[in-house]
Parts: sequence; C-alpha cells; structure tokens
Amino acid sequence: MAVLALGSFAMGTDSFVLAGILPQIAHGLKESTGAAGQVITAFALTYALAAPFLAAITSKLPRKPLLIFALSLFVLANLASAAAPSLALLLVARVAAGLGAALYTPNASAAAAVLAGPARRGQALAVILGGLTVGTVCGVPVGTAIGQHDSWQASLVFVAVVGAVALLGLLLTLPALPIPPAVPMSARLKVLARGRVLAMVAFMLLASASSIMVYTYIANVLGATAHTTGTALAIALLLWGVGGTVGSFGSGWLTDRWGAERTLTLAVLLLAVTLAALTIATSTAAVMVVMTVNGAAAWAVATPNNHRLTALVPELPPVVISFNSSGIYLGQALGAGVGGILIGHAVGARPLCLIGVAVAVVALLVHLLIGRPKHS
Repeated sequence: MAVLALGSFAMGTDSFVLAGILPQIAHGLKESTGAAGQVITAFALTYALAAPFLAAITSKLPRKPLLIFALSLFVLANLASAAAPSLALLLVARVAAGLGAALYTPNASAAAAVLAGPARRGQALAVILGGLTVGTVCGVPVGTAIGQHDSWQASLVFVAVVGAVALLGLLLTLPALPIPPAVPMSARLKVLARGRVLAMVAFMLLASASSIMVYTYIANVLGATAHTTGTALAIALLLWGVGGTVGSFGSGWLTDRWGAERTLTLAVLLLAVTLAALTIATSTAAVMVVMTVNGAAAWAVATPNNHRLTALVPELPPVVISFNSSGIYLGQALGAGVGGILIGHAVGARPLCLIGVAVAVVALLVHLLIGRPKHS
C-alpha cells in the first residue's frame, strides 16, 4: 500500500506543480501565460473524460499489469513533457500523462482495498488519498522550488523520478490481484442520469473550477498583488497544501458530526471569502494566512460530496465516486481553461479572483438547491 500511495504522491504532485512554474514554462516556450496554462487544462480534461471509460474498458484485465502499464505511461509522459520543445508537443505529453493518471488512481484505490481486506478497507483508501494529499503538501512546493531555482523541465523530471521509484516498488512487491466485478458503461451512465447525482457532480465541477481558476495562475496573482515570488511563493504553496490536508481530513470529521450539507456550505463560503481576500492581501503574512485557509476550503469539498453521493447510490459507491472525481477534474480543466482565456485578454489578478468568487457563489446556490427536501 505504501508503494501504491507513492504512485498517488506522484499524481498529486503532477496535478498541481505546474501552477507554481507557469511563468517559467511560458517564458521558456515563448508563449503567453494564458496559453501555457492550457497544459493544466489538457491534463485535467483528459483525466476527467477518460477515467470512467478506461474503468469500463479495462474492467476485465489483470490488475498488476494494468497498474504497471499506467504508471509506466505516466513516467514516460512526464519525461516527454520535460523534453517538449514546443507548447503543442507539451500539450500532447500532458494528455498522455492524464491518461496514465486516469488509469492508475482508481485502480490503485481498488488494489489497496483488496490488499487490506474488508476490515481495513477505509484505512487503505485513506492511504491512497493521503498519497495525493501529501503530493500536494510536499511534492508541489519541492517541485516548485526546483523549477524556480533550476528549470521547469527539472520539476517534471522530479515527478517522473518519483513515479519511477513507485513503478520499481510495484514490480517488486505487488502480488497478483483478483479482477473485480465489472460494471458496464450503460449501468454507469444510468446512475449519472439521476437528477440529484448529476446536480452533485455539477456542484463539484463548479467548486473545483472556482478554486483552480485562481490557483493555476497563482504565481501571477500573488506576484501582482503582494510581490510574492521565489521562495515565498513556494512557502505559500506549501501552506496551501497544509491547509488542504487539514481540509481533506477535517471535512470527514465534520461530515460525521454536522452532516455533509452543513460541511459543504461552510467549505464553499470559506472558498468564496478567501478568493475575495486574495484581492486585498498585500503583505506576505496576509498572503500566507489566506492561502492556508483557501487550501483548506478547496480540499474540504470532495469528501462530504462523496459522502452524500454514496448515501444516494449505496449499491454502486465506486461508480459515483468516479463521477465525483470526473467532476473535480472537469472543474480543473474548465477553471484553468477559462482562466487562461481571461489572462490572455489582459484580465488582471484581482478581477480573476473576483470571477472565481462568482463561480463559487454559483456552486453554493447549486448546493443549496440540492439540499431542499422536495428533491428526491
């Protein structure tokens, strides 16, 4: 399970590290920051669209070779990303990395659950999610620091090296695993067609988009509002990840005590408030506080939304969780894509944050509509 979690660590780092080195990528490839931001869109959109279909297509394949293939593709795609001489080739490499991640992460969770057995299944799933979270907390600042002091290519090589270590571990330690029962694509789509399920996934998409729209261009935002660059930027990203860890695990604790609806209301309100606060946080100390709380709010949404989805469709929890993940990554793709277009049209750092606030408010309205008793 530790080896599986290390692979998740690489995925978590890869999902977010490019935001910290986006100006370096834009400068190195002689592109605008908005155009360079589409590399994050490419990874997230590929993951979101591919994950459900890959799960259905590969459902009858042996798990160990599948995980090894997925991680190998991910490692090679990151090396190709580092070697890409143009934005077009970098986008192709990021699509390949997204395919590797979409194939690896759900299967790693399933493999961990099988290895742990029914009594420790929840703990096993938490370990895999923990790998993603720690990738954000530790991997992103390290990768950003490498990019700031060396090159953006070195950051991607760092991700590839971590993935390669996990790949070696899988080859040496992972036993053969039973093939889980297949859920056909028609059954998956039938679940998504339920009104409340679709609304909850749409809510997840909007909440994710509001956060990532700003986070993708955070190097530009903090550089413009508080002159936060270099080491200070890496520290701000570290604190965002620390906040994310608290939000990720703390939201589970709150959900058990308050319920998913109240927890989500608090999380999205905090998300909107902290995105607005970024427009007036002009000192380093203020930036660090806001980034910590913003990370907590952003990461506090997925768990309670998963909780209410699985309560709604208790017979197929892996399917609705996969749709929640697709909502997260579609939101990331939408946020990074729209943010890039806005940046490309000379929208400044503060207006970008306020647009993020507006999307968060729409997410809150969708959430409040879902929570009404008349919906069944």
